[in-house]
Amino acid sequence: MTYGGIASPVWVIEDQDRTPYHHAMLRLAGPVLLAAVFLAPYVTWRILPPYLFTFSDALFCIAAVLLLAGRGIAIRPLQGWWVLWVLGLSGLLLGFFIGSVVNGDPLRWIIVAGQYGFAFALLPALMLREHRRALVAAALALVAGVTAMELFGFAVYHATGASYEQAKRFGFEFITGAHRLGAFMADANWNAAMIAMTTPFVLYLARIGRLNMVLAFAVLGVLGSGLLLSGSFTGFTSAAIGILAFLLLDWGKRSIGMLLGILALGGTILATGVALPTAFQNRVAIALEAGDISRAGTFAGRMELVEEAWRIVGDTTVVGLGVDQYRVVSADRAPVHNIYLLAWAEGGLLSLIGWLLMMLVPLSIAIRSFAQDRAAAALVVAVTLPFLIFSNAAPHMYARSWVVPLILALGIALTRPSTEVVAVRQG
Repeated sequence: MTYGGIASPVWVIEDQDRTPYHHAMLRLAGPVLLAAVFLAPYVTWRILPPYLFTFSDALFCIAAVLLLAGRGIAIRPLQGWWVLWVLGLSGLLLGFFIGSVVNGDPLRWIIVAGQYGFAFALLPALMLREHRRALVAAALALVAGVTAMELFGFAVYHATGASYEQAKRFGFEFITGAHRLGAFMADANWNAAMIAMTTPFVLYLARIGRLNMVLAFAVLGVLGSGLLLSGSFTGFTSAAIGILAFLLLDWGKRSIGMLLGILALGGTILATGVALPTAFQNRVAIALEAGDISRAGTFAGRMELVEEAWRIVGDTTVVGLGVDQYRVVSADRAPVHNIYLLAWAEGGLLSLIGWLLMMLVPLSIAIRSFAQDRAAAALVVAVTLPFLIFSNAAPHMYARSWVVPLILALGIALTRPSTEVVAVRQG
C-alpha cells in the first residue's frame, strides 16, 4: 500500500487480526511513548547516575514491552530505506567489534553496541509504527519538553545569578563554571544542539496549523533565550542554518510570514538594547563580528584533537583501536570531537563507511519526499543539518537526545499527511 507515492510501514500483524487485548496494549503504549519523547532532552534524569539510561529510556523500554504484547512493533520502520540503515549500523558496530577484539576491550564494545542499537534500531521500531497524526503529536511532545526545560533553565539562571554552585542541585553542569546554560542536558553545547534540532519542528507545526503563530513565536522566543544562554557558537550557527533551510525549502506565504516574524523579533530585541549574556558575547558574538571562527569557544582546542586524529587514522584503516581506546593513545587523554574521525580511528574504515551509509538515509528521504510533501522534506533537512554539524563537533552520537528528533522528522516524511494538514496546505 502507498501513501502519496510513499510506501507505508510494514507491521508485525495486520489490524484486523488483533484482538481487544492487543488494541488495549497499543492504546497504553501511546501515552508512554509521548512521555518518553517529552523527556528525551532530560539526559541527567537517570535511573543510575553513572550510566546513560534515563527515565526517557525506561519509558521507551516499557513502551517496547506494551507494543510487543500488542503486536505493534514495526519490522521495517524506515520502509525501503531500512535495509541501508541496518547495513550502515551493522558496519559501524562490526568495525568497532573487530577493533575491540584485536586492540581494545570487548566488554566495553557490548555497552557501546547496546547504546547504538537502542538508539538507531529499537527507537525507529517503536516510534515509526504510527501514521502522521501520532507522529505530529510526538513532535508536539518534543517541543513541549524542550520548551519546558529551557523555561526552567531560564528561571534558574536568573534566580541564581548564573551561579554554578547554586545550580548544582538541579544536576551536573546545569549551569557551567563559565556561566553557560546546560540545563538537564548536562552540557551547554548539547543543550544548544537540542534547541537547534527542535526549532524546525516549531516551524513545521506552525506551517501545518498545529501551533498558532502567537504560540509558535512565544516558543521560539523561549528556545532563542536558551540558545543565547548556552553560549554555543556551533549551536547558534546550526540553528540559524536549520531555520533558513526550512524556510527556503518550504517557501510560501506562511514561510515568508515566519521569516519576517523571526527577523522582527530579533530586530526588536537588538533595538531595545537588551544586554546579551556574557558567555554569548565572549564565545559567539566576538567570532561573528570578527568573521574569525578560531575565536569561537573551544575551536582551537578541538582542532588540535582533529589534527591528532588525522595522524592516528593513518594506522587504523583496516583495524581500529577499539571502542574508547582513542582516549588511551591521545596525548590529551580525550576522544576527538568528530564522530567521523572517531569511528575511523576506533573502528577502521568499516565503521566510518557504516556511519556514512546511515547519514545518506535522511538526505535520500528528504529528496524522495520533496515532490509529495515539501514541508516534511524541509523538516528532515532542517533537523538533519544541525545533526550533521554537531556530528563534526561531538564524539559518539548514541544519546537519545540526538536521535529522537532525527527519527521523528524521518517518520513524518515517510507517512501520509493527515486531513487537517492537507487542508492547511491547500488553503
